[in-house]
Amino acid sequence: MGGVLGTLGFVMGLASIWFTVEAIKRIDGRGDAMVRPHVRALKARLAETNARLGDLENRLSRVEDRMVATRMESRAARDLAEETRSIRHNLQRSRAAYENVQSYHA
Repeated sequence: MGGVLGTLGFVMGLASIWFTVEAIKRIDGRGDAMVRPHVRALKARLAETNARLGDLENRLSRVEDRMVATRMESRAARDLAEETRSIRHNLQRSRAAYENVQSYHA
C-alpha cells in the first residue's frame, strides 16, 4: 500500500511540475508579445545612435587630421618667418657693409 501511495504521489508531483511549466510558457509568451514592440523601438533607436556615433567618430577623425595639419603649417609658418627675419637682418648687414666700402677708380 505504501508503494502505491508513493508512486501516486510521485506521478502527481511530476504532473504539477508539467502544469507549472506550461503555465509559465503561456505567461511568458504573452509577456513577449507585450514587450516586442518596445524592444523593436529600442533596437531602432540603438541602431540610429550607433550610426550617429560612427558619423561623429569619422568627423572627429577628420578634425584631428586638420588640427595636425594646422599645427604643422603653423610651425612651418613660424620657421619661415624666423628664416625671413634672419635673411632680412643679413641683407641689412650686407647693405651696411657695402655702403661702407669705398671704391677707388684709377
